[in-house]
Amino acid sequence: MNILQYIKQNLESFTDREKLIAHYLLKSKKSIISMSAKEIGEVTNTSAATVIRFSKKVGCESLNEMKLQLSIHLQNDDYSSFEHLHSDLSTKNIIRGVKSSIDAIMNQTVGVLKEEELEKAIALLNKAKNVYIFSVGSSSLVGMDFYYKLSRINIRCIAHSDTHLQMTASALMEKGDVAIAISYSGETKEVIQCALNAKKEGVPVISITRASIHNTLANISDIVLRVPFVEKSLREGAMSSRISQLAVIDMLFLGMARNNIKGIEEKLRITRSAVEEFKIK
Repeated sequence: MNILQYIKQNLESFTDREKLIAHYLLKSKKSIISMSAKEIGEVTNTSAATVIRFSKKVGCESLNEMKLQLSIHLQNDDYSSFEHLHSDLSTKNIIRGVKSSIDAIMNQTVGVLKEEELEKAIALLNKAKNVYIFSVGSSSLVGMDFYYKLSRINIRCIAHSDTHLQMTASALMEKGDVAIAISYSGETKEVIQCALNAKKEGVPVISITRASIHNTLANISDIVLRVPFVEKSLREGAMSSRISQLAVIDMLFLGMARNNIKGIEEKLRITRSAVEEFKIK
């Protein structure tokens, strides 16, 4: 992940002492790479222990890992504004801007997504009796995409656009089922309640949500597939979050298919043939 961007976007989630470290890091950048926890603590009027806690709070195992992440992103010069759709919205700039946005969000998605969490999610889904998908708003488009994919390979999947139906379905889940909860903010009340209902029934919850320090959905999930915290521009709207979430859905689908490629291809062929006659020749 882009450690500088993550710190900047989660600035208000830090304690007052942690904010001193965050501000110094955002200002100095390169200088802390050669500094010890004690030296950083001294220059920020905090302490070595606070520096270590700060490193872990931003998702790193240690101060050294945080410095490594910082070094990587400074070398790649990846710390820049995500707003590619600027004031000149000529057709050419729209095309280039959307391409730049997609390239940037995919790089950041790969950077923040943890491979081991993805592996766990794939293994859980492959053993699921039923897959329930809970999502609303723009995230519901992502949920329906996964529903269509799973339906075409004959995996029993339950997804409703009506939030009341989602709520009732979540209350009827049983052991052996798996819940997929999709919310970019991680604070969508309906999705959180569905996840809580699943947990109550002993059903594991896989969430797809943004990487942030305080995230209610992530905190109650068994497996968290994080996407970048990047929504900044009204022009771009939910484009970046949608792209990153769809990318995670594709990764899950391909991961589920890899152990039975021939069988999956056959199911896809059969389902395509089922609707082929309705196409205009």
